Amino acid sequence: MYDLLTSPHTIPFAISLAVVFGLFTIEPLSALLGGSILGVGTDAPDVDADFDFDLSAELDASMVDLSEGIDVADSMDTGTTGGIFTWIGARDVPFLIWLVSFLTMFGLFGLITQSVVQNIFNAQLPALLASMIVFVPALAITRIIANWVALIMPKTETSAVRVRHLRGARGTVTQGTAERGRPAEVKVKDRHGNVHYLRAEPLREQDSYPRGSSVTLIRKSGDQFYVI
Repeated sequence: MYDLLTSPHTIPFAISLAVVFGLFTIEPLSALLGGSILGVGTDAPDVDADFDFDLSAELDASMVDLSEGIDVADSMDTGTTGGIFTWIGARDVPFLIWLVSFLTMFGLFGLITQSVVQNIFNAQLPALLASMIVFVPALAITRIIANWVALIMPKTETSAVRVRHLRGARGTVTQGTAERGRPAEVKVKDRHGNVHYLRAEPLREQDSYPRGSSVTLIRKSGDQFYVI
């Protein structure tokens, strides 16, 4: 067994299993600290990365000039990525759980394949060829495992969206005229179709947005947004 694990032809599979072993070694330590690197039984920390800066700085204005004419919300097309993650079974489970499952299947299938070939032909397949052969079955079994895990995991889906996560969304000024220092009301819909009414003012001193204007939320500062 030791010779099989240390063979140059089984290096990808040995590394995969070593990574899995390392993750499961670190997991108890993480649990002692109140966390979980595998995302089991814990909620992801809610980190608010908003910081207040002087938005009148020339640097911010020049950066916004580069983004004019670009619908930030429309440019973030995640349909393709979501479809891939759904197909491989990584959409409904924590990614590290999916990764551990895949690395385990990949490593085991690889070692089994090389062991069978060794017994039959007294030689092993090249590492790259063996990896290509076991990749698809490893991915297929991982998808099945991920689906099983998704069925037993508690569901915490919600359509609630934190206001700070609306950055990049398009909105419409519904009341007043948004001027620098005089915020107006802006109506915004999130990805779930929920409507939010926010206070917003222009990012640049010279801009003014009357009622009915279409604006893009750039960033949040305090209880209001800056828009362009």
